[in-house]
Amino acid sequence: MDGNNNNLTPQENNDDELLKLVEEALLKRATGYEDASGKAVPPDVRAAMYWLENRCPERWKKSRSPEKEDAAEKSLSDEETAL
Repeated sequence: MDGNNNNLTPQENNDDELLKLVEEALLKRATGYEDASGKAVPPDVRAAMYWLENRCPERWKKSRSPEKEDAAEKSLSDEETAL
């Protein structure tokens, strides 16, 4: 954002650019990437699920009971700990 537009709201001041940056960062996290030092950062399953559930909800959104959702979250946490 440049200094000439200080009176504009975020929506008026490059909101589309900011949205695109966040979308790209989420997709990068979901698919994995190499950081600045050359270290491989593995894909993040939760980021991938978030991306898919919000981009294609008819294919990826699952209706779950709170109990099943808690069990799924615990399972993901256990898998991440094992890595």
